[in-house]
Amino acid sequence: MPPAPLAVRLRRAALAVALAGLVGTLLYAKAIPCAFASLFHTPCPGCGSTRAVLALAHGDLDGALRYNAVGPVMALFIGIFAVQAFVSVLVHGDLRDAGEGRLGFVVKRGIFVLFALEVLLWIARLFGAFGGPVPV
Repeated sequence: MPPAPLAVRLRRAALAVALAGLVGTLLYAKAIPCAFASLFHTPCPGCGSTRAVLALAHGDLDGALRYNAVGPVMALFIGIFAVQAFVSVLVHGDLRDAGEGRLGFVVKRGIFVLFALEVLLWIARLFGAFGGPVPV
């Protein structure tokens, strides 16, 4: 399949950047509540991830580990995947190359493993380990 015309690829890439910026801004402003926590009144497996990434961005390693030790690593892997997706949109106009190649393989497997670790950490915290559940 041939790549989309340059104007289409640039428009799609600009839209992707704008949407990512909007989501990032809303997360930073704490304007997106956790649907899981809202519905079940208990922290979700990834609870504390956003706060952990923000703490790490401010140089607070202790805070990042306290909120969710896996969160910043997961954010890094998701960020790498997002860059691959953005490059794919620029080159092809779609997501066909997102997650491809050796790096894509490592990132996809890493996200899967980190998600499993998030769930295990979540279960352990529900039973009081590692400081107990993260406040919602």
